[in-house]
Amino acid sequence: MNKAAQRILAVATRLFAERGFEGTSVRAICTEAEVNLNAVSYHFGGKRALYQAVINDWGEDRLAGAQRVLGTPPQDAPALQTRLLIFAEETLVTLLARPEALILLFREFQQGFRNCDPGAVQSLASQQLVLMRFLEEAQEQGLLREDLDLDIVAGTLLERLNHQVLYADNIAALSGKSIRDAAYRQRWCEQNISLLLHGAAVPAQNPAQDSA
Repeated sequence: MNKAAQRILAVATRLFAERGFEGTSVRAICTEAEVNLNAVSYHFGGKRALYQAVINDWGEDRLAGAQRVLGTPPQDAPALQTRLLIFAEETLVTLLARPEALILLFREFQQGFRNCDPGAVQSLASQQLVLMRFLEEAQEQGLLREDLDLDIVAGTLLERLNHQVLYADNIAALSGKSIRDAAYRQRWCEQNISLLLHGAAVPAQNPAQDSA
């Protein structure tokens, strides 16, 4: 993708998030991207195709990250926790770099994909499949309980990651803690992955151990 197309994509992502699909004109995109009025058609095939390209491009970034971190089975429990932690941190960084794309995605879900083909978010579904497969491999190795519904586990983690960014300003205003702060983001990921894998309750002690 050349520089002109990259500028169009970046500007379109912001304007679509701010004004919606109907409220964003091709002229406004081209003016802010400083390109010819025909550039959207030339590079993307039109406004609707550009809208889908925004979502696709963002989804492909997330899929690539998931494949790189979770593409092979975990070897043991520490590796399982470490790689999920890396996945969580890198996903948050990706989301924070382009929060407008996340806003678009949620809007499309709410509107039943009125402005784009549901296939435009296939890469996002693929990201969840990569996470699911990683968890399945951990379960097969005895690193996760057999009774866990891994679809729920994967969905819970992705939902937490999305919502931390989608509502970042509101959360920061209420709690005084910002996911944009690197130190807090690391601690948030550590706590959430630990909670996901180990729960919050203190393990019940064996009565035999108490009497020993």
